[in-house]
Amino acid sequence: MESVWLRRDDHPSMETMEAAHPALILARRRRALTGSSRGLSRAYNRGDLVRIRFGVYYSKPEWLALKAWERYSATVAAVACSDPSEIFCYLTALRIWRLPLPRVPEHVHVITQSPHKAGRLPSTTRAARDPKTGLTGLEQARGYGVSRHHWAADIVECQGVNVTSLVQTVIDCLVRLELPEAVAIVDAVMGSRRAKGEGLTRIELQEASSLLASAAKHRRVLEVLALADEKSESVGESRSRALIHVLGLPAPVLQRTFCDSEGFIARTDFFWPEHGVIGEFDGDAKYLDDALLGAMSTREAVLAEKKREDRLRALGYKVVRWDWKAATNPELLRRKLAAAGITAQKSPPRGPILPELPGESTT
Repeated sequence: MESVWLRRDDHPSMETMEAAHPALILARRRRALTGSSRGLSRAYNRGDLVRIRFGVYYSKPEWLALKAWERYSATVAAVACSDPSEIFCYLTALRIWRLPLPRVPEHVHVITQSPHKAGRLPSTTRAARDPKTGLTGLEQARGYGVSRHHWAADIVECQGVNVTSLVQTVIDCLVRLELPEAVAIVDAVMGSRRAKGEGLTRIELQEASSLLASAAKHRRVLEVLALADEKSESVGESRSRALIHVLGLPAPVLQRTFCDSEGFIARTDFFWPEHGVIGEFDGDAKYLDDALLGAMSTREAVLAEKKREDRLRALGYKVVRWDWKAATNPELLRRKLAAAGITAQKSPPRGPILPELPGESTT
């Protein structure tokens, strides 16, 4: 399964799912315009179109050119166009609410009012077979089926579709996902960069968890909330911090500012004052995303990062860096931190931050 985390700004801000995917070709619209949709069936049989859902098509070359996340979003939009009454939930709702997902889901998740209709349905994405080769062209492009869940739902509208409320969506995911994934979601939804109406407070999540019928699920949410920290600035940081906890390593201080005689140096991801160790998660976007690079080139960004690290080392601190591979591999992260002197202990430190050390600043 593709291991890609959704950035908070990775979902287009559109009023409806259909508007977010103008490439969808709807048979009902074609019939309204021309009186017939037979041309779409003929184009499908020629191999020009992919049928995502009954009556919803997409250009086959364009469909094959989409990334997995884009195909998933287009499938969600197709489901919404096929039946506007559908209620999206769980991982699909998390996507619609623009919160981080660990990977592309295997299914589009919806609510059903009938327990007899609960269960998983296979993908309806189809393409005509080439009469010469017998291939459809979709052999390497996964289609997404529908998973129907029968549970109580607080239903609202978001992005022009019916979806479980933000707080229910988050709680539904926290009790079903692994700890690093759950912590990343809560960090994001409590973060200050969320748009108005798209964020939650710790108290709101605690109150929602108290309504859960399962004591185990209630404890799980409280465990995630105990680790959550809205100061976390990326999914990679959140996952790393959760793994640090799971590994029994000392809890780091987040977003500590460092200065030297020349002035400001950096605000670091992680800091272990008692060990004199600074930890930095480096995602690829830091060097490849134009929005994050600003006016700098990738080469200039790498050079600036090296100079920044040299100044931190000059203050007497060790600097350890890791990327997505370590943030998703507990043993690899453990080895990296152990090499810098951060090793497991029975009771990770809690409570107030230690007094400032030379070169530190809390401003």
